[in-house]
Parts: sequence; structure tokens; C-alpha cells
Amino acid sequence: MYWGDSDASVSFCEDKYNVLPYVAEYYNTMSAISYLIVGLILRNFTKLKKISNSILFLGVGTMLLHGTLRRYGQWVDECGMLSFSYDVIVEFRRRINKTTNNLFFVFLICSYFMLVKFHFFVLLFLGLQLYIFFLSNKSYKNTREKLLIQAYGVVFIISMILWVLDQFYCSYTKNLQFHALWHVGTSISILLGCLTLI
Repeated sequence: MYWGDSDASVSFCEDKYNVLPYVAEYYNTMSAISYLIVGLILRNFTKLKKISNSILFLGVGTMLLHGTLRRYGQWVDECGMLSFSYDVIVEFRRRINKTTNNLFFVFLICSYFMLVKFHFFVLLFLGLQLYIFFLSNKSYKNTREKLLIQAYGVVFIISMILWVLDQFYCSYTKNLQFHALWHVGTSISILLGCLTLI
């Protein structure tokens, strides 16, 4: 084990150090490049610089977690997910003229509890995604945006199903790389959702 014994509080279905001796989960690590691609697209072709930076941070964190399976990688990955969620919520709330004054402190408090239990983090993240979907449905301005939001929701739900299958049915899905597909699917979902903000 190149990076030492795994101390992340979550495990994934992919075989460890199976492809390269210095990458703990090769396919899960490489699929995180999809976040970097989406972040770079949004950074270079839209005005969503803050959101695109969060997506890039998420991509690096995801690669760090799956490349090392260490707690510090998990922390960076989860912070990236929360950072992205925060920036998207702020942008949607701004779009529908809602204040965001106390939102940062709510995220700070939730982040503390996230460090205690992975299951709390998963519930927090899913709650934030539902809130984003709710906000996006309140803020669309035309049929194109409505279709993008619906596509974002469908792709995210399919990706979530793949994540659940990878987490809870590993013995049946081991060679299907569903967690890597979760990364690619959520990247596409992020791109579709962010296109409604430009």
C-alpha cells in the first residue's frame, strides 16, 4: 500500500492498488477527471468562476480520496462537495432574490458534524442536493432552462442509484465500476444544472 493503511471512514467497491502500485483505486481516481473537465469548461466559457473553482476543488479532492484512501483525502473530497453545494445555493438564492447572510455559518456548523460521521455527511449532501433542485425549479425562466433542470435531476438520480449499488451491493456489482460512473454522471448533472445559471 503506497499511501499506507486506509483510514478513510468510507470504503468503495473497486479493488485496491490493482492497476497501479501508487493509486489505491485507479478507476475511481481517473473518473474524477470528469469534474476537472466540467470545471474548466465552466471556468473558460461562462461567468460562473466561483462555482467552477468549487468544481475543480471537488475534482482534486475526489482524486486525492480515491488515490490514497486516507482521511485527509476524504476531508478534501467532502469539503469540495460542500463548497460546490454552497456556491450553487448562493447563486440560485441570489437569482430568486433571497438573502444568503447566515448560510455560510450553517455550512460551517454542518461541516463540523460531517467530520464526526460519514452517514451524517451523506444525509447532509443529499439534503443540499434536494434543496438545490427545489431552488432551481423556482428560478428557471424559460423552457430551455426547465428541460436542463429536469435532465440534471434525472442524471443525478441515476448516478445516485449507481452510488447506492456500489456501496451496498458490492458483491454483485464489483466489476462494473459503478462509483466511477457516479463521478461521470454527477459531472454531467453538474454541467446541466450550471447551464441554467448562465
